[in-house]
Amino acid sequence: MKIVTKFAVWGAIGFGVGGAIGGAVMLAFNAPAIGMSLFGAIGGAALGLALKHRKRAVFLALAGAIGLLGGQLLAFGVEYFIVVEHGLLSSVAPLISGTVMGAIVGALLALALKDWKGMGLLALAGAIGFSIAMLSHQGAWQETQLAIWGLIGGTFLGAASGYLEKRRAG
Repeated sequence: MKIVTKFAVWGAIGFGVGGAIGGAVMLAFNAPAIGMSLFGAIGGAALGLALKHRKRAVFLALAGAIGLLGGQLLAFGVEYFIVVEHGLLSSVAPLISGTVMGAIVGALLALALKDWKGMGLLALAGAIGFSIAMLSHQGAWQETQLAIWGLIGGTFLGAASGYLEKRRAG
């Protein structure tokens, strides 16, 4: 259980700090793509540092950046389709966004780790963590909002990564 907790903490800190920095960049420079990429890159790198493997940290940073940016873009498309095109309640939009975004970043982190068997678990953990995080949105400042999303989503991704690492080592 110790390794799972360690990874959960690294994930929470990495994605939390990444969210705060990414949100600040979004506000200061009106650059949402750069902000989301930084959010994911810092979170992914933190999970790589938890592994104590610099090369993996680089791949995880890249996967995190692509995952959160691509996941957010896809989530907006899915949200538009479900909410606008089909007239469903807009209250489900954050849940949809978080699920799509979290699943994509989790799957890409598994790809970066070359853990095909763990892809489902990481995608599920990301989907659950980021959907819970998105539901916590209360209109706060953007960097605070993304930091909270990162803390929650990163904890889930980190715990799943720790479980996979424990399983791999054992």
